[in-house]
Amino acid sequence: MTHHRLKGIVFILDGLGDRPCAELDRCTPLEYADTPYLDKLARLNQCGLMDPVLPGLPVDTHTGVGILFGLSPHDATHLSRGPIEAAGIDLKPQWGDLLFRANLATVEKDGDHYRILDRRADRIRDGVIELCQALQELKVGDNLFASLFPATQHRCVLRMRGPRLSAEISDTDPTGKAVHKGILQARSRNSKDENAQKTADAVNEFTRLSHHILSRHPLNLQRIHQGENPANGVLTRGVGAYRDFSSTLSYLRIKAAVIAGESTILGLARLCGFTALSDPSFTALPNTDLRKKLDFAHSALKTHDLVYVHIKATDTTAHDRDPAAKARFISHFDSVLEQSDMEAHVIAVCADHSTDSLYGEHSGDPVPVLLHNPVGRQDLADQFGEKTCSMGALGRLNGQGFLLSTLDAMGCLPNLKPSDMTVYRPNG
Repeated sequence: MTHHRLKGIVFILDGLGDRPCAELDRCTPLEYADTPYLDKLARLNQCGLMDPVLPGLPVDTHTGVGILFGLSPHDATHLSRGPIEAAGIDLKPQWGDLLFRANLATVEKDGDHYRILDRRADRIRDGVIELCQALQELKVGDNLFASLFPATQHRCVLRMRGPRLSAEISDTDPTGKAVHKGILQARSRNSKDENAQKTADAVNEFTRLSHHILSRHPLNLQRIHQGENPANGVLTRGVGAYRDFSSTLSYLRIKAAVIAGESTILGLARLCGFTALSDPSFTALPNTDLRKKLDFAHSALKTHDLVYVHIKATDTTAHDRDPAAKARFISHFDSVLEQSDMEAHVIAVCADHSTDSLYGEHSGDPVPVLLHNPVGRQDLADQFGEKTCSMGALGRLNGQGFLLSTLDAMGCLPNLKPSDMTVYRPNG
């Protein structure tokens, strides 16, 4: 046991890292933002740059956050999003169920295909429960049934239930593909796998049935009358089945809590065995109640060793290609954090990945990180930003290394040996 044992709080500002923007005088949103408190912490402590997995490799939120939650890089890079989303809404699967991450979207039928007009149906919030209730226990094949459940805003979880289902199928959501205009048909990844082909056919039948039902739903007819995009289609991706995960924190018997408004993050927390805490005021937008999140964090620190606070708005504004809004929100976060009275604890400020505000996509750029330790070292970084963090004493480390640095600052690693860690090896 080391001579001190501190509690810790990790702020994960989703998509915090960015690239210089012409409209921000060639600064990144973080560099442009007014952040006197984060700059003060940077001057008095240590900074660096973090690659979630490998330099130059863009990752999804669940991968980056999974590593910060203590999953091995191998487990984190092989996560399926569907089971995480299901855990996030506390959906209890049965053995053999398939779980998909899904979007309510605006689509238009074009012959035998569907053209996507809006992948998020205006980020629909109201009426999602009612729309999902219309898509319960749809028969999509021989003894195969599909049900849709609401998650966050336009996001949902699709559960498919029946015998001999296979996760070896493609997504129907074309995000990240060369063609973004139409829904892709689910296909088997192995033409000789009869179960995968049966499952792909069932997903395609669900796509057809859901559009037929949602197009006639009174709520969507009302949205059209009001000039809003109808949520008349469902896109699927991230299929997988439930599995257990082992976190470094569980191995070290560190009691952790996660405060978030995103079902993905809450689901990942539950899969890792952490306490998941949320509130309706915790949103993915700049209007999220940061002060209440910090109140939750203060309370959770009374009964937990480590508390994570996940903040999505930095990522949302970047995906919306609005660097100025991202900078304003970072300034708001700084002012709220300054009032939080957290400096007696270890404070880690980081991100799961970088999100480029110019193109609205995740990038492989490293993210700036800051580690406040009341009894720790100090480096020469004098501001919290991408440029200055590159000169910090933490150097350029991966997500696993940053978590270990945080746990070491807390005094939690006295008996951990290098052989206890699962290290990422790109070649196997």
